[in-house]
Amino acid sequence: MSMQVIVSQMAELFILLFLGYFLYKIHIIDDNFNNNLNKLVLYVTIPCMVVGNALSITKYASLSTVGYVFLIAIATFLLLPIAGYLIAKMLKVPQQDMGLYVFMTTFSNIGFIGFPVMKSIFGDAAIFYTTVFNMVFNMSVYTYGLYIINMGSEAKIDVTWQKIMSPATYSCILALIVYLAHFHAPHVITHTITTVGDITTPLAMMIIGATLARIPFKTVFDEFRLYPYTILKQLVLPIIAYYLLSSFIKDPLILGVTLICIAMPVGNSAVLFTNLYGGNNELAAKSVFITTIISIITIPIIVALFLA
Repeated sequence: MSMQVIVSQMAELFILLFLGYFLYKIHIIDDNFNNNLNKLVLYVTIPCMVVGNALSITKYASLSTVGYVFLIAIATFLLLPIAGYLIAKMLKVPQQDMGLYVFMTTFSNIGFIGFPVMKSIFGDAAIFYTTVFNMVFNMSVYTYGLYIINMGSEAKIDVTWQKIMSPATYSCILALIVYLAHFHAPHVITHTITTVGDITTPLAMMIIGATLARIPFKTVFDEFRLYPYTILKQLVLPIIAYYLLSSFIKDPLILGVTLICIAMPVGNSAVLFTNLYGGNNELAAKSVFITTIISIITIPIIVALFLA
């Protein structure tokens, strides 16, 4: 495993985050602009990223392997909310933040740091499997993810069919069709869609930085419940998952990808969703920041224990 790859990805993430923080402080980004950036990412750039990934694939696995990985990914995203709920109960999370903690445990940062970290650990062969998990992630986060993040909140999100069948949901369905059909668009189309999708990460991280800029910097580290939460989410949970998964996933590559997906830090979607639909966006931004820092230690530990 190349530690240099992980460290460089984390460094890039934090530079983008602090750029958003700085731009908010000098009033180039304000709350209204930040909310509009949220909508741009959720409704335009993420769909382009999902479809662009599918259009760019050149090596295809067998249909049976695709189905097998999809089933594992679906099972993972169905079981993680249970783990998130148990962790939140153990930490005595306030009722109004219960849904957010379950959401953060379920939807980790597979998209940005997931791909380069998987490649550094397993090589190019892991990219397809990570793409499958990313597809299931997007289909899940825009469907029952809306219900999860709303759990325990006094300000109820009006979950409608229009919200569930969002542009990102349609893009996941389209990406699956594109992959199964082995469809390739003209280069100019694929390149344009991929280019738009590529701005997802910088925009998402600047949104998190701008969200953090709303609160005094010294309070970023005062959410003490996040420290045991991070250890439970990114160390204890993957260790338990390994012993459960290894009993029925015999392919070491699929097992490793699944395990690292579970061990990833909290995803940007926690901040994007709380900004757009309401909720404790300060807690969400703090969780992304802190879990990502600690993942520099926890991911190598998981690899050393089970995947080296």
